[in-house]
Amino acid sequence: MRDYSRTLNKSIACTVAVALLWTLNLAFGSKTEGSSDFLQAKTIFQTNHAYEPRIAIAADGVIVHRHGLPFERAVESWQQNGFAVGRMFFADSDAANAYWTGKWDGTPHPEEVERDRTGQVVKCAGVRPYMLPTEGWIRYLEEMTDKSLAAGATAILPEEPLAHVFTGYEESFQRLWEDRYKEPWQPQHASARARFLTAQLKNELYLKLEERLFRRADHFEKSVHKDVAFILPIHSLYSNIAAQLVAPLGTSANLSGIDGYIGQIWTGPVNWALGCYDSPRKSFFASAYVLYDYFTQLTVESDKKLWLLVDPVEDNPDHKWSEFAEWYKHCIVAMLLMDDVDSYEIMPWPDRIFLPGHGTGGGTPAPEDYRITILAVTQVLQEITAGGTWISNARPLGPKGANSRKRIGIAISDTLMWQQLKQPRLQGVYSMLLPLVERGVPVSSFIMERVDEQAYLSRFNVIVVSYESFKPVSASVNTALVCWVRSGGALIVLGKDGDELDRCEDFWWHDAGFDSPLHHLLVQLESPGKPNADWELGAGCVIRNDISPAKFANPAVVEQTYLPLLDTALKKAGKSTMERPNSFVMRRGPFIIAHAEADSIRLSGRFIDIFDPKLSLRDTIQLAPGQSGLYRDVADKMNEDRPSLLHTTHRLTSQDYKNGNLQFSISGPAKTPATARLYVPDSQHPQVTATGSNGESVKITVQKHGDIVSLKFPNNPGGVTIKIH
Repeated sequence: MRDYSRTLNKSIACTVAVALLWTLNLAFGSKTEGSSDFLQAKTIFQTNHAYEPRIAIAADGVIVHRHGLPFERAVESWQQNGFAVGRMFFADSDAANAYWTGKWDGTPHPEEVERDRTGQVVKCAGVRPYMLPTEGWIRYLEEMTDKSLAAGATAILPEEPLAHVFTGYEESFQRLWEDRYKEPWQPQHASARARFLTAQLKNELYLKLEERLFRRADHFEKSVHKDVAFILPIHSLYSNIAAQLVAPLGTSANLSGIDGYIGQIWTGPVNWALGCYDSPRKSFFASAYVLYDYFTQLTVESDKKLWLLVDPVEDNPDHKWSEFAEWYKHCIVAMLLMDDVDSYEIMPWPDRIFLPGHGTGGGTPAPEDYRITILAVTQVLQEITAGGTWISNARPLGPKGANSRKRIGIAISDTLMWQQLKQPRLQGVYSMLLPLVERGVPVSSFIMERVDEQAYLSRFNVIVVSYESFKPVSASVNTALVCWVRSGGALIVLGKDGDELDRCEDFWWHDAGFDSPLHHLLVQLESPGKPNADWELGAGCVIRNDISPAKFANPAVVEQTYLPLLDTALKKAGKSTMERPNSFVMRRGPFIIAHAEADSIRLSGRFIDIFDPKLSLRDTIQLAPGQSGLYRDVADKMNEDRPSLLHTTHRLTSQDYKNGNLQFSISGPAKTPATARLYVPDSQHPQVTATGSNGESVKITVQKHGDIVSLKFPNNPGGVTIKIH
């Protein structure tokens, strides 16, 4: 690691820009001006199918993800039906089994397939082998990029550029190791150093792959004067750690060639990560919150677009629809609490929900009520805008950032995926995050790869750092943290040093004369040398405690040590102590997003319950601990002396009221009913008609209870128009 940037001289002023913060940050070419129509899409989904009315959810964009079969017709079919279309393909695995077998170029490439310590090929679901991103594999994906763009795709999405950290035994990797490090190959299991260097090299190889594919797309864009988006669909750092994967996440954040990310989160990764944390107090919701927040922190205050993904199901055949429905609620609420984001992948693979023939949940299609709920939620995702207001004790606390929430960041880095972590692997990191989420504190991950971005840093009053689970790749990371403290930040430094990586003599800290990156940081912070101390530094302050963060998995230690440390840091930063409401309630426009973690929630008003397939009207929001809810506040609409549309399934494409008549149109997937809830004053007796896109009459069920009217009718991708006379 002697080629990493060395420790910056202590006399260098903090105002000097940190040049080459990450040696892995490749110089991507600048994008041409303009914007792909795909980048304008607020809602998207992905499918292997050509256009099919039963899965034709009226989102803004569709991703065609198809392997081993011609995909051109699928791209064209969705475009002909008005969708912006992107093309996704696996960056990490040979789904068509075309490259490694030699079908592509006539030469088999078994030495480029990921292999574990026993020499076995590592495959996803036992069918598609994971590939090492060699020159040949990259050329194969470049050809796939060319074909996708020639077929008319306006976005390229190389999915999951990642590798397993427990592999590296394939011949090609051994050669790449020796070329990179100028020393004989060492298997990743040999030492903590070998593991770190293995993961680092894989990270670099995937950065190279991303650069090559971007340049390929950019060349097409410039040659035909057509805007093309380059988007990375990726897993979170935490679920990658759980699955022993390495991927350039934070290390890709400053690459100018990337237009955006899809944050791939569903019940699987949420549970994987949760399974790598041992605590008597932990919850699915808290894990989901942390994963969604990770992607938010990766892109917020940047020019990169983010779609957060939610999946109403997963591929595990051992779960039932009732389980999926409960997890879906928690994921939706956790996702919508990320109020910096307002674009979504509403689901991957809608065929698993809307088409027959799948084993998902015990058989497909999903129950009708669940499909209706999914569409009602999707309408929220279509409408909702960025920005939110926290609500506590039924009172608004003010806009984002105006209260004691959203102030605390837990420092993390891609090198968490590189380090040989003790079991359970997320004990030292989730222990700093989940205890706060479980108390209703919206803590965030702090992406260390972004430590030199002032707009991003300004979001935080307190940052907590421990180098027990990861190491900074250069001294400039510590230097930037020190600059932030001197400018007024409060830094809590936890844990001890002296592990196997700290003792590696060819890492940057030893080159600079320090025992560890923690030692280097404390010297820069002018530490008095005590294991527990606090002191001022410039306009900011430092709080030092050598307790291991892993101990915060114990709720008693959280109360006795962790929370007081955070309160002290907030006070020193000139802020009030943390509110701990044991729940989350946020208003985003007309929508109320709520989760009761340890305490119940009760709010009064007039609300449509979005998670209820009947779209029931409620006078009270009441959630018991462990429950999540999503509601539409309709009090204002119900104060009007005329018919008003309260909520519908997706997608409401138009609505108009004039001359005493209400008219609106809904488009949705065939064979799944559309529903709508309306307010009609008691004195009025409405006549309701429904008309299809070709003018034919559509059968509609109308139920009126007092001043509330419920409508249910067959969906149509071409749209159905409802008139209330």
